[in-house]
Amino acid sequence: MSAGVASEGPPVKGPTEQQDLVRRLLGRHTREEWVDLLAVPFALLVICIVLAIIAPEFLTANNLKDVLVQAAVLAIVAFGMTFVIIAAELDLSVGSGVALASVVSALVMRDSQSVILGVLAGIGTGTAIGIANGAIVTQLRVPSFIATLGMLEIARGIALALTNGAVISGLPTSVTNIANGEFLGLRWPIWVTVVVFVILTLVLRRTTFGVRVMAVGGNREAARLSSVPVNRVRLLAFVITGVCVGISGVITTARVSSGQPNTGTLLALTAIAAIVVGGTSLLGGRGSVTRTLWGILLLSVVQNGLDLKGVNDDLQSVVIGLVFIFAASTDLLRRRARRRRARATLTDATGGTVADPADHPPDEQRQPA
Repeated sequence: MSAGVASEGPPVKGPTEQQDLVRRLLGRHTREEWVDLLAVPFALLVICIVLAIIAPEFLTANNLKDVLVQAAVLAIVAFGMTFVIIAAELDLSVGSGVALASVVSALVMRDSQSVILGVLAGIGTGTAIGIANGAIVTQLRVPSFIATLGMLEIARGIALALTNGAVISGLPTSVTNIANGEFLGLRWPIWVTVVVFVILTLVLRRTTFGVRVMAVGGNREAARLSSVPVNRVRLLAFVITGVCVGISGVITTARVSSGQPNTGTLLALTAIAAIVVGGTSLLGGRGSVTRTLWGILLLSVVQNGLDLKGVNDDLQSVVIGLVFIFAASTDLLRRRARRRRARATLTDATGGTVADPADHPPDEQRQPA
């Protein structure tokens, strides 16, 4: 064979003009990724259209404001818990934490007649719970499911012991300004939710800590070998959740002008459902606060629609349970779709066949340290 003749071999596959155009139009995301990103917003739009037809009062300004205010506590807690789940952990204590923070803030306000001291006490209580959870998980190496389940019982027991199971009343009348005061036509809980969302979004997307949270959740051992302080990152994820729990406890107190030891019973499960519905993986390493926001809006709109149609609380619990199951199954379908895309990419790159990643799924093999 002469030197000027190219050696024989399989032709190199390259993108067609149509594929290249699609990639430029869609940016860095593939078509499947865009479907994944827009699925929840599209579902939310469809539900809003349906509710606007069957319940005309849904689109009134007052009702929409009520939806946002009622979602504030759940949203703030879920924004914080997003960090924990991305780090491949769980926090089941958030509901009891909100109850304890509400009780402590109410007690301080009642005894000192100072709203500021009560707010600081409530946020401090939530932060302390987050620190305790993080320390137990990272230092004692107790699985987060067990550690936070224990903290759930501890926080609930302390809240009930401090109040004998009764609400705490006699708070300063000015505490209601936190919940009912308005700025630019929106009540303060909505603005607090917006501020928490913006801050945590920037932390997750624009800081080294956010990158480390993703790395720890994606592959803990690889993160450790890359000199990432894994335990510190996990601890801080729990602390962020604790701060959000404290803020939510204060808002809960302000909304009803009393301490509520029995609040937040299903808050942890509802928050997890919203996070997973939004697209954050329960196995960690993938997700965002923005995705959680979409999940929160979807659940809140569904619940508001059930209220408008007069569905009783028991049936609403059934619906929330079905949504949680749907969220878990959706996460499984997303992971399978990613494996298929990975297999297709490897096949295109090698020009042959490769083993199905589902045969050796890395997500299921990842064990907590």
